[in-house]
Amino acid sequence: MGAGREVAISLDGVRDKNGMQLKKLNTALFPVRYNDKYYADALASGEFTKLAYYSDICVGSIACWLQKKEGVAIRVCIMTLGVLAPYRGLGIAKHTGNLLACSDKQRRCHQLL
Repeated sequence: MGAGREVAISLDGVRDKNGMQLKKLNTALFPVRYNDKYYADALASGEFTKLAYYSDICVGSIACWLQKKEGVAIRVCIMTLGVLAPYRGLGIAKHTGNLLACSDKQRRCHQLL
């Protein structure tokens, strides 16, 4: 984790089979317990909810929900973004946000909130 070293960061979408990792991260990161609707919205957002891995260890996540209104482009709203304390300062959250912005441009979403 020293300066100048290549950081092995990878992202993976949240699906039914790895959804428990998101729940465990949220428990460790936030003082709030999220209900089933939060997780349903996160899963429904598809490519906009990701788990972040550092050297194959799940260390962070970004969870979004999509706001769809007729006649208006989709809004992507960030519900949570977090990285476990020992892995902060490595650019993991920035990497996650950059990927989200790229996905936003590809889908032509109107706003990223």
